[in-house]
Amino acid sequence: MAEVYPSENELLNIQSDSETGVEYIATGTAPYYLEFRKLLYRLLLASRRANDLRVYDEGGLDIGVKAGKFWIGTELVSYAGSSANTLADDKNSIYIYLDSSGNLITDEYSGFPDMTTTSHVRLAAVTTSGGDITSITDCRTGHNISVPYEAGGVKKTVEVHTSGDTLTEAESGSIHSNLGATAAMTLTLPASASAGTEFTFAVQAAQELRVDPGTATIRDDSGQTAGKYKSADAIGECLTVIADSNGDWAVTGKNGTWTEET
Repeated sequence: MAEVYPSENELLNIQSDSETGVEYIATGTAPYYLEFRKLLYRLLLASRRANDLRVYDEGGLDIGVKAGKFWIGTELVSYAGSSANTLADDKNSIYIYLDSSGNLITDEYSGFPDMTTTSHVRLAAVTTSGGDITSITDCRTGHNISVPYEAGGVKKTVEVHTSGDTLTEAESGSIHSNLGATAAMTLTLPASASAGTEFTFAVQAAQELRVDPGTATIRDDSGQTAGKYKSADAIGECLTVIADSNGDWAVTGKNGTWTEET
């Protein structure tokens, strides 16, 4: 069903919108064109942020993108806007987005990147045919809204392991525990993980928990030998590692005694 309007009497007696500040034009107001311009001015002020990073048709196969800003983690990235971005012809879908550095990507045809592995801002999906743009679907929905988990921010995933496992890059940001384990076990970090991929390991059973970097190195004060795991076995001990730009793992947090494999 269509959304209903207030009654005619209510509409005729509304003077202004308290949320946006937009004023309604009173019946009989003159000169009407001036009041209409005032109304338009307030409407544009209220809707200005909706224009940020909007993709628009410039004719032919060209698109423009309005200027705007976005957050990647704690970094505010500015995009100055652009025009004359020529798209490929005869494409069912061209996925337009900004990467984490603010670069405009216009040649992705299979889909948007996986948000768990590639930080980006989705702008639009565009269809082209016969030398022209036939449709633009706005994909910015959701980028300006986030749902925090209680007071501590976004909820983290916690996985309990009672046997060995190999982690994937898509699990970045998760916490891994050996709660319930009855023997030593090894959790293997993903190979060639993108810089910034992060994992936390928590000993919750008095069994040896090993964090294996594969052929890479976990760099901390217990040793920096490639291919050697770090281990701990006392309840409460924990370790946080993050992939660096050299293909190794930096320790960014540690509690208790973690030792390197001999």
